[in-house]
Amino acid sequence: MWTSRLLLQFFWALGTILTLARGFEMNMTQYYEMPDLYDLDDYDRCLQEFSHSQPTYCFVRAEVQPNEKAPAWRAIVDISKYNRHHFDHRHLYFGICVHACETALDDLNANETQTLYEGTLSDNEKVNVYLELFSAEASNRARYQRLTNICINWRLKQRGFGVRAKSVVEYCDQAEKVVEDDAWNLTFFAVLGGLVLLTIMSSLVDLHLKRQRHDKMLKERDHYKTPPKSRVQQVFLIFSLARNWYRLNQEPNGKIGRELRFLDCFKFFAMFLVIFAHTNWVIYESAISNPQDPERMLHTVAGTLLISGSLITVTFFVISGLLLTINWLAVARLQKKTLSLLQYCVLFVKFNVFRYIRLTLPYGFVLLLSGVYFENAGGPLWRHIYEREQLACRKNWWINLLYFNNFIRTNERCMLQGWYLASDTHSFVLSLVLLMLGHRFPKWRKQLYGSVLAIFVALPAILTYALDYYPIFLPTPQTQKDSFIGDRQFNEFYTSFQMNFGAYFFGVLAALVYDQLALKQYKLRELLSFQVTWFALIPVGILWLFSAHPIYQHYYSDLPLLWASIYAALQRNLWAFGLGIFIVGMAAKVGWILRKFACLPIFRILGRLTYGAFIVHLLVARLVLSTVREPIYFGTGMMFSYIFFTATVSYLCSLVLALFLELPVSSFLKLLR
Repeated sequence: MWTSRLLLQFFWALGTILTLARGFEMNMTQYYEMPDLYDLDDYDRCLQEFSHSQPTYCFVRAEVQPNEKAPAWRAIVDISKYNRHHFDHRHLYFGICVHACETALDDLNANETQTLYEGTLSDNEKVNVYLELFSAEASNRARYQRLTNICINWRLKQRGFGVRAKSVVEYCDQAEKVVEDDAWNLTFFAVLGGLVLLTIMSSLVDLHLKRQRHDKMLKERDHYKTPPKSRVQQVFLIFSLARNWYRLNQEPNGKIGRELRFLDCFKFFAMFLVIFAHTNWVIYESAISNPQDPERMLHTVAGTLLISGSLITVTFFVISGLLLTINWLAVARLQKKTLSLLQYCVLFVKFNVFRYIRLTLPYGFVLLLSGVYFENAGGPLWRHIYEREQLACRKNWWINLLYFNNFIRTNERCMLQGWYLASDTHSFVLSLVLLMLGHRFPKWRKQLYGSVLAIFVALPAILTYALDYYPIFLPTPQTQKDSFIGDRQFNEFYTSFQMNFGAYFFGVLAALVYDQLALKQYKLRELLSFQVTWFALIPVGILWLFSAHPIYQHYYSDLPLLWASIYAALQRNLWAFGLGIFIVGMAAKVGWILRKFACLPIFRILGRLTYGAFIVHLLVARLVLSTVREPIYFGTGMMFSYIFFTATVSYLCSLVLALFLELPVSSFLKLLR
């Protein structure tokens, strides 16, 4: 009976939340009065057909200028004012074939040509970031700037839009352009060759040792699962391919490892949702033939789910805080006496150095790969989507490796997903300091943890109120199209350490609670009230995803700043709090069939490949979507095709990265402990 009542209350609450939004109907007659967001000439035909006259294809950014008399401009203003859901239809992408452009203007006299020239787009800060990265294109920009602007305005005039645009050339491609290997490329090939060579040599040594064994009862796989006899052999076998494969497959060790093996399932599904969101972002960054459809979708419940999906990142913060604390407790229990300040400092350095090496070597390899130049394998958008990342990585690689990419040159981010690693690193350092203080001063532990938690739960509300942030992270279509460049909400609100530390510390506290329950052998699963609370977290979590619906779909008036600030503090922190309870319960074997599913062996491998998939998935998505020759149709089938392809290739790449680098590094660090 209580179950039915709970379900009825859940659906009633869900329906209430969803009806709080006001409906929106898009005027499609007015919509089609605007110029297309993307107008790309045939890239391959341009560079092949006019090969006798040094064919050139230019990618041009344009901005429509105000003209109150033109229906197209009034449509742009009316549609673009819903900036949380719509693209900014003033900003257009053009792919201009220079020869075809010149041919089209042949019939115009000098005066007609002059009247079509509107000027250079110079006051758009987001476009200027691209121009700075593509500074090597200055000569092409000077040569083709005037011509391309005249062509764009001629097209707008011919199609009867009645508006004009300023523009700027981002880059130009010429046929038969040869990319030469430089120091960066050669460094990558040398590192790659070294890893392959080490793997081959280590695998051959391991094979030789296996054949030397005389125990006929020993199965082949037992050799690769058996630790080497000497330290020298351990070092030589670090890169053994077969041995690393079995390391990837091995079951978790110890009681804690077995109780927390469900976390692999959590990590995999959270990573899939991250790939889902990021692939959609890169689709927005490319060219869409039907932008009205994703714009309309964002006015619906599905749009609210996409916006609330940013809470998935909180899952990783909670798990990170949990694992740090479990590792710290394991080390702290080995200490039989009170530690000195020097011993705490040594432990602090050791924890951070080991973590830095384990995370940074695979991260640095993918960063190195991200900056490798090679021939244009795509089309008109290849350089806009993919080469921009190459240039940013070559310029700012050191910022990423020092994990300062949340604070320095945020408009020129290399591997944009690296913001999480930076925020997680800062949270790791502060949490470790707090755990050490709690260990050194156990009488003040509760007050210390409670004060820190209160500060960082309240901090998002204070900053939102003082700095006038929007209460939720809002990746608008235009923001994603501009790759989050110059977006204050992303750079200051979403990615900053101080906004995420509360969620991380909930993971720390969850680990401390789990540890006390394990020490006291408390049977949490036998407590009916906790069972009910635990299962209730599932519908409550779903409702919480929709709690942003009235805010996101609130069109016509400003939000009350006080209530918006409170929601900013609660949204991520309450999710982290609930997730902490959920994890503690599942560790205590609550969850019945859900826990059994989460502990399936397949997730053991997928969970361990999650980090590699995280650092490589955006590179894969960019490679796929930068190859488009013309605007693509944004539909459910197309969207999921890209998502599943990106996810599959990312995990395959992660498998290779794990076997050749990630697992060898982990094995080496174990030898140093």
